Amino acid sequence: MVPGLQSLALPAIDCEFFQPSAYLKIDKKGKVTIYVGKQESGQGVDTALPMIVAEELEIDFKDVHTEIAPYGTLKEGEHDTGGSQSVMTMYTQLRNAGAIAKSMLITAAANVWKINASSCAADNGEVVNTNSNKRIKYGALVCQAALLPIPKEVTLKNPKDFKLIGKSTSRSNLNELLTGKTKYGIDIKVEGMVYAVAERCPVLDGVLVSVDDTAAKKVPGVIKVVSYKGTGAPMHVRAGVAVIATNIWSAMKAKKMLNITWDEGKKNKETTESLFKTFEERSRLKPQLEVFKKGDATKFSAKNEISASYSEPFLAHATMEPVNFIASVKGDSCELWGGLQLPDWAVNTVSKECGFKKENIKVNLALMGGAFGRRLHFEFAIEAVRIAQQTDKPVKLIWERTDDIRFQPYRPATYHVLKAGIDDNNNLAAWQHHVLGTPVAYMTDGPGAKDAAEMDGADAGFCYDVPNINTGYTGVDFNINRGWLRSVDICVNSFPVESFIDEVALKLKKDPLQFRLSMLENKPDFKTGDAPGAAIQSPARVAGVLKLAAEKIGWTEKRKPNHFIGLATHSFIFAKSYAAHAIEIELLGPKKFRITRVVAAIDCGLVINPDGMLNQMEGGFAFALTQTLKGEITVSDSRVVEDGFFSYELLRYDEMPPIEIYMVENKEEPGGVGEVGLPTVAPALCNALAAAGYRPRSLPIRKEGFTWV
Repeated sequence: MVPGLQSLALPAIDCEFFQPSAYLKIDKKGKVTIYVGKQESGQGVDTALPMIVAEELEIDFKDVHTEIAPYGTLKEGEHDTGGSQSVMTMYTQLRNAGAIAKSMLITAAANVWKINASSCAADNGEVVNTNSNKRIKYGALVCQAALLPIPKEVTLKNPKDFKLIGKSTSRSNLNELLTGKTKYGIDIKVEGMVYAVAERCPVLDGVLVSVDDTAAKKVPGVIKVVSYKGTGAPMHVRAGVAVIATNIWSAMKAKKMLNITWDEGKKNKETTESLFKTFEERSRLKPQLEVFKKGDATKFSAKNEISASYSEPFLAHATMEPVNFIASVKGDSCELWGGLQLPDWAVNTVSKECGFKKENIKVNLALMGGAFGRRLHFEFAIEAVRIAQQTDKPVKLIWERTDDIRFQPYRPATYHVLKAGIDDNNNLAAWQHHVLGTPVAYMTDGPGAKDAAEMDGADAGFCYDVPNINTGYTGVDFNINRGWLRSVDICVNSFPVESFIDEVALKLKKDPLQFRLSMLENKPDFKTGDAPGAAIQSPARVAGVLKLAAEKIGWTEKRKPNHFIGLATHSFIFAKSYAAHAIEIELLGPKKFRITRVVAAIDCGLVINPDGMLNQMEGGFAFALTQTLKGEITVSDSRVVEDGFFSYELLRYDEMPPIEIYMVENKEEPGGVGEVGLPTVAPALCNALAAAGYRPRSLPIRKEGFTWV
């Protein structure tokens, strides 16, 4: 307490807590619980979102207790987590939640003192009488506050008065994370729970013919062997045979003893090699779908045209926590435990596929040990329920690492053909981009879907001022499941777009930085479409991060012998954020290099927690560098070849280069951060290699013979 101030104790009232919204509760002992509506998977929303509430509530963040907002306490869709949208979409709502609670506590204290609320102020978990300097702790006011009407309007703090927002803050559960006490979905145990693992049909949409489980049932601990059918859209659960046992080890051992015959169907011979041949053949045709058109990008003759093609493979999410989920079925009711990024969609689909009324499905959400978009899908939840429907105990389904790598929904493979038309003044006058991909929409909505989400980054995210633009998309179906992966379409398109921009600049003998800036600086903001709510593109903010990255790496300085720099920029428009990377390499031999320095610049508006922003930019770089150097899922006979972290390799500690991160400070409202640090890593590195004399046009670059130390 500040010297000279008096604290007032109030008589006890029969009341336990004050909860003016689903996001905040204060009990009589003064314990402040802030409920996190977005799903935590390592991105830090369980710290950043409570910071917003605490700022307006005027409490010390170390006194805040955070919990997952129970499913069903929020409006439909408010639990959904993806697209780097959490802070951006919740910022004002959470500020209001904190301000409303503070206003009600101040009013309650004013009533106790019989003074005007204007003579009261909130400070560090107490209400202060500014006339007498008396103070009342929040905990002593909860019952009086709970009786008050919730105000319809409140005044929010002026950002210049922020005490917490904008200050680096350690993760709210950092101690538990470091000591291994944090409980993820895989750590949850339910009374009477049994375990299950499943053998799935190796080919998507195949069906079970027969299973001989004689040997499997002899394994001690095995309870029973059950089977379940696959589904089509939206989740594409594969047909499976599951072993239920008293422990996971018995279930895993017994699974290996199953003798199963599958009918793989007619789509069991597809390969990634044949897929990319199909891409190349169809790239010569007109795109199936015109995505964006401005002017006439076809009016330049071949002699004034520069063209190139780029390719990117299927990618896995490869989270550290293997997929797991718990389901318990009792009569016409179902209870679920586990991590879900889109719990409402999961409940709706489980209801439809498994025959439960939505109101009879209870969900207990859990922390996720990584997601990266993996748990936007939830085929594992449907599997767990279908297995639980065949036993009288709660079932914990665990995917082995091989299952996780071989049977998940993968980021689509894509092939890009780009053409640049050059005018008589040696300027870029026309831009054409034809993307060929394996659409996620074909999986979620069926093969008749006309969605072209994979084009969004080349359309809405293309912010260069080119007078004539034409972008198009061609979907090619392929018999493995596809889904969204961290940074989705923006990342898919930034590699070819930023590489080709660089390629055009070099062929025109122009500085790649100045070439970009000439098409960004002094250009007005513009809408990306005519639809209501269309995103606003800001070329000036894109230029800002680009210039910052170039300045910090010393773009104009003389380089050491055999040292080369590449850069790239982008707009993560749907999260209102912008980033750039500049990467310096040392060429050690033909196609052999070392990354000597990495500079990242980000403009995400007001930063809630700078420490969390740095974590996400560093983690995003590592995630993207994995994809650039060696990430690849290959398919043979409609089966994924890779089966774990030895064949689907992740970045190792000794491969992580030093990285510097710089932030553009401004007063813009907060944007997203979780995915923004990925898209420009691959093109920046490949542009550095191009400056050294090599131009990679396919990922991962080790396929083109590159090695690194």
